[in-house]
Amino acid sequence: MTLTFDRNTLGNHTLAPVLTAFVLSALLGIGTGDTEAAESANPAQSEYSSLVSLSQAALPVLEAPFTPYLETDTSATMRRAVRFQEEGDHDSASELFAQALQIARVSNGLYHQSLIPIVERMISSEVALENWETVDNKYGLLEHMYRRLYDIDDERLESGLQKVSSWHVNAFNSNIDGQRKQHLQQARRIFLARLEVAEHTLPETDPKFAFFRESIQLTETYLYLMSERHIEHARHNQRAAEYGLVASVD
Repeated sequence: MTLTFDRNTLGNHTLAPVLTAFVLSALLGIGTGDTEAAESANPAQSEYSSLVSLSQAALPVLEAPFTPYLETDTSATMRRAVRFQEEGDHDSASELFAQALQIARVSNGLYHQSLIPIVERMISSEVALENWETVDNKYGLLEHMYRRLYDIDDERLESGLQKVSSWHVNAFNSNIDGQRKQHLQQARRIFLARLEVAEHTLPETDPKFAFFRESIQLTETYLYLMSERHIEHARHNQRAAEYGLVASVD
């Protein structure tokens, strides 16, 4: 399933240029797959030119070592869950992924790298089931785990935040759950966090700085355009224009 942006969902065609810039330059700049390898092989195919997708391929499952206990419990449960997922039985897969997550938490603690691929697999099935509230909650859990596992100067934190911002951008663009403003607010928050990580991990000349700052500026601009203050101001100007037109005719 690939989420596409529909400008008509806003009902305000005057904002199309803003949204076009939003989609093409800042918010659709979330790469999928092996981003670092792709950028080193061909900079033109970096995250700044890749479209965002919520397809299964957009949610890679990271390899994580398992302890012997997990080999006999979590791994077996995960194999069954993945089989159901590949067969399209996402309800059964989701139940088994939840079981695997609980076993892994008991074995390794609430915050451990082995939990990340399980949550990502859960998200894939929930996307297929179109359980958007659950998807949003799981991305919140994913963000929380990445923040607990990795420090601000660890590039792996950026990798995790990238996945979360990708979800919020897709959800905003497609108005998937009727919560566009909330997703835009979350996208802005994540872009700010990614900028902070970049300040601790990247040289000042890295092009990601411009990307993050432009994304933040665009989210803030559009949040203003969606605000009650702006809407009321626009209504006032419309009424004033209509009054002026009537007065001139009289």
